Amino acid sequence: MIPVLRPVKSSICSLPVALLAGCSRNPNLEIVGSYFPGWMLSLTIAVALTLATHSVLRKQGLDHTIGHPAVVYPGLVVLFTCALWLCFFA
Repeated sequence: MIPVLRPVKSSICSLPVALLAGCSRNPNLEIVGSYFPGWMLSLTIAVALTLATHSVLRKQGLDHTIGHPAVVYPGLVVLFTCALWLCFFA
């Protein structure tokens, strides 16, 4: 074998090992005998928190002052989802 190709071959063989190192932790939760990913639980709670935020804003009379609801409420869902996932699973 040509000595120049030896480092290339070894780096190509070790590339999948480096890429799969992040797959060692599996954040699944057992809920009533079924396994759910952590992000799915975070998303469900985030949708409930967004609905609660909407109802609080509506009761305070501030729902018309927040801007475009089609942008704000999905943004709140993403914000709550990421925050919950970081707090409980990361």
